[in-house]
Amino acid sequence: FIERWTMSENWLQEEYTIDTPENVTFGYEIAGIGSRFLGGLLDSAILGLALFLLNIVLVALLEWTDAEAMASSVLGGEAEMTWVGGLILALYALLNFVLIWGYYVVFELTWNGQTPGKRWAHLRVVRTNGNPAGFLDVVIRNLVRMVDFLPTGYGLGLTVMFLNQQARRLGDYAAGTIVVKERKGLSLDNLSDNRRQLAPTPAPLEAQAAWQQRFAALRRLSATDYELIRDALARHD
Repeated sequence: FIERWTMSENWLQEEYTIDTPENVTFGYEIAGIGSRFLGGLLDSAILGLALFLLNIVLVALLEWTDAEAMASSVLGGEAEMTWVGGLILALYALLNFVLIWGYYVVFELTWNGQTPGKRWAHLRVVRTNGNPAGFLDVVIRNLVRMVDFLPTGYGLGLTVMFLNQQARRLGDYAAGTIVVKERKGLSLDNLSDNRRQLAPTPAPLEAQAAWQQRFAALRRLSATDYELIRDALARHD
């Protein structure tokens, strides 16, 4: 099983390239099934813990408000629940829905395509054109999650992921998204081939002279060139 998983992971790992309108090409490393499984496992554990704590709170509130009805149900009798108990059960059902459906949507929207599990596994959801996933994209891909889960344990979703090299499940196809491996932040320092050891911060004039010597072509950059470089670096992550 481990050998098959490793082979499928290597088969799925390819570079997904995107050509932008600025004629800049970005390459993303596709997130394989193994890394997505680990991230999903952590998300499932967090979600399960939240639901477990919610159940504990529900039982405590029902015992406090409807102790007689709870005792009667335990003893096999029948007792009508008060309106307070009914309200608590309604809130419980609502919170269950919010937790199960809102967990992925809220995190992927606020964390730019990441959940706690994806952040731990260094994964991110992006659109197929390289732009960040929007509100509708995140909502659609997570609503279709119910279909991917069929018949159980993401059976259909895993089958679809095995059948395409980009490891996209049905939710990704419906929303036009893809899960990629997150890279380290890119800065102008990373573009130089010269790797220097850490040194004390030089004086402003010395630093400016060092930059001019290190990147002699900077003086020839126009304002349009600068905007292009800035936009390219901002879109990289």
